[in-house]
Amino acid sequence: MARSRSTSKHRLAVIQPLIPHYRIPLFEHIAAGPEVELVVLADIERETQLNQYRGSGKFEVRHLPFNLIGPFVFRPGLRSLLQDVRPDAVLFHGNPREIFLLSHMKWCRRNGIPFGVWGMFFRVGKRRPVSEYLMSRMGKLAKVVLCYGERDGREMRQRGTDPNKIVPLYNSIDQSRIAAVRDAITPEEIESFRKARNLCNRKVILQVVRMTGIKRTDVLLSAFAQLRRQRCDVELVLIGGGPLEDKMKRLAQDLGILDGVRFLGPLYDERQLALWYSLADVFAMATCIGLSIHHAMCYGVPVVTDDDPRTQTAEFEVLQDGVNGLTYRSGDLGDFCRKLCSILDHPDLAGAMSAAGKRRVEEVYNIQRMVERFHAGIEPLFDPCRTSPAPSTSGLELHRALRRQRDLLHQ
Repeated sequence: MARSRSTSKHRLAVIQPLIPHYRIPLFEHIAAGPEVELVVLADIERETQLNQYRGSGKFEVRHLPFNLIGPFVFRPGLRSLLQDVRPDAVLFHGNPREIFLLSHMKWCRRNGIPFGVWGMFFRVGKRRPVSEYLMSRMGKLAKVVLCYGERDGREMRQRGTDPNKIVPLYNSIDQSRIAAVRDAITPEEIESFRKARNLCNRKVILQVVRMTGIKRTDVLLSAFAQLRRQRCDVELVLIGGGPLEDKMKRLAQDLGILDGVRFLGPLYDERQLALWYSLADVFAMATCIGLSIHHAMCYGVPVVTDDDPRTQTAEFEVLQDGVNGLTYRSGDLGDFCRKLCSILDHPDLAGAMSAAGKRRVEEVYNIQRMVERFHAGIEPLFDPCRTSPAPSTSGLELHRALRRQRDLLHQ
């Protein structure tokens, strides 16, 4: 079904659940290159704070709704949409909760469409047999596996994925846009912003994240309550909405710290974010830090989060403990407070971490490198001379794999 076309560009369909704002620059960079004609298939009508696509014009977007069956994802219109899009290759979102992902891969193979997977290939929290099985099958069936970081790659190799297929992307955001806003703000503007919010002679602890259970804002609030009993010069600023925002407000009130916590709700205007980051002395997140670590380090804000790799995402590898931030012992609120104070009370340490954080995201985890690795990773999808060792999965073996998937889903 792959189409013959006059243009020299390869038509790539990238499947996403949604299009959050931090992914738009990546897609724009990919589409701007001479090699790929990009079409993103995603649910752009679902009402959620993470769905921030408002039209780009730099890459093609097709609406692909998805349904939820409990915790599992089902895309009923995917195959018909692919028939309409007629891509030269497909890059699936490697979500182990997508019920028919293996079946979609089988369909692509039957129709002669090369395919790969991309995403974060490990679970935050406890490993589950069904997820492990599905990620193992993804790695065997896909021609390329583009993972967010080094840990993903290690775990996919442990599941039996051919190492030649695996390309870590070093997941990132577009720091150039952030830096342009950051560098345009003057010290006078920052001081005026500080005075207008009564933050003179105050230490600011900042968190920017959607408040969901996995982010454990409740742990940060509990640590802040303990910190407030030790000192009165600190304020906690929470930017972000999410399903637990109201619950966190009630918790702050119950802890007796509501007067020291500012709930600002969702905030996407970069200039407003820049002013808050410029005021912040430390960026704190209890766990599962995600791409917000890039944002903080672009502004030179030292980061504190926990040291448990089981609850951290792929972006955790950006943090170098003692260099551009600090980790605290998971579950130890006292250690959380001590690490915060280490940065708040030692300007020389904070300054060194600030500079190291900027270097880390400018030199290693940047959008240019991610785009380069993305292009290198998808090249085998279009170049028949660059093939990874093909998985020896016959139709019968694939049928058994799909049956095993259904069995696991019903356990």
